[in-house]
Amino acid sequence: MGKVIAIVLLLASVARAENLSLNQAIDIALKQNAGLKMVEYRVSAAEGQLMTARGYLVPQLSASGSIMRMNSLMDMKPGPTYYLPVLDSGTHASTDYIVSMSSGVISSDKIGNTYTGKLSASWPVYTGGKIWQGYQISRLNHQRAEESYDSARAGVIYTVKQAYYGLLLAQSAYDVTREAVSSIEKHVTRVQALYQKGMVSRYDLLRAEVQLSNMQPQLIRMQNAVELSRQSFNMVLNQELSAPVILSDSMNYHPVEVDSALLVKQALHARPEYKSILIRQRMVEKAKLISYASYQPTVALFADYSYSKGSGFSGSDEWQKNWDVGVSASWPLFDGGSGLGKIKEAKANAQQLSVAKEMVEDWIKLEVSANYLTLKTNQKAIFSQGRSVEQAQEALKIAQARYENGQATNLDVLDSEVALTQARTNKIQALHDYLVSLAKLENAVGKTFQ
Repeated sequence: MGKVIAIVLLLASVARAENLSLNQAIDIALKQNAGLKMVEYRVSAAEGQLMTARGYLVPQLSASGSIMRMNSLMDMKPGPTYYLPVLDSGTHASTDYIVSMSSGVISSDKIGNTYTGKLSASWPVYTGGKIWQGYQISRLNHQRAEESYDSARAGVIYTVKQAYYGLLLAQSAYDVTREAVSSIEKHVTRVQALYQKGMVSRYDLLRAEVQLSNMQPQLIRMQNAVELSRQSFNMVLNQELSAPVILSDSMNYHPVEVDSALLVKQALHARPEYKSILIRQRMVEKAKLISYASYQPTVALFADYSYSKGSGFSGSDEWQKNWDVGVSASWPLFDGGSGLGKIKEAKANAQQLSVAKEMVEDWIKLEVSANYLTLKTNQKAIFSQGRSVEQAQEALKIAQARYENGQATNLDVLDSEVALTQARTNKIQALHDYLVSLAKLENAVGKTFQ
């Protein structure tokens, strides 16, 4: 009953699974991979920095306002009236005319509100290149973030291919082991029939049964390897580890012709890591120009327009308008050597990146060359292992026929079975290694060959 339930659950699990091709698996991983999402956010952050730097290139406009309740507003109260005589301009003698004069008393004991509104504009028209070069650095940093995304994307694609081929290898190895067990079971049945007829000894029967028993642990290990590979594959796709998976593609050999002389050139042209370090070199050059700008003057235009009420002597019910425009300039005359320090730092960073660029070039050349040689080696292994399987199959047929005719021993048949299983395992391993090495070469060159 328990076995029936297990079979029903297994069939239900398989029914829920969808057939996945390699390209479909890659699409799922690109949409769900957590590491790739993090890189996408870094690209978005770099885009935000670029927008910020672009904003510094245009005039800045700001508005401010305030309202305050105060107990000490400035106020002017009327005082007593004075009458002054008008003097003659020539003789300075008093005339019959008088002039009335009013006096005022300034006080600060009034309670009331003050209102202020202000509109300000500023534009640094010359900064020695600081703002412009800063914008250029932000633009290059955004490009570098996009190259990092391309690099991470290529890494995800390679990881998916590796996991996909790994699961196919585990399934194929399990199938080979299961076929070997089935073949040995048939051989045990034949030996039992011959033993009952008295044509073989009990030793032959025991030896065949022991060989069958020895295959069971290997079959269990292969089954566990399939489950582990399936979980690893699901982890790469960022889905439930226990999710059922059915792979629709198989490990097939597709010959690929590549020109080894052009691979390095293609890699240097397409690899995001190499393009990223070239962008970093340009960023450092821009930073060097900014360091030189430390000794350049800064010129800015500014303008203000304000509207206020309640803060003067004209009365709380009258609005006052004020405006001003001007030019400001500053020029650092002495900074204690900090500017020279920035220049030295920028030059050292440029030299460091120059060395790093050479190291990346050498690493790409080595990586491409090693993967190309590995690909060629695995190609040869596929052909040799294919012939080995054919020879092992023929040897097993001969051993079985000779054993039934009494011309060979039971050990000859069992050895042939082991040899065929090993040949089949070596063949699928060689095919897996070829496909993985092809994926590695594509990742190293930065392009696909199919």
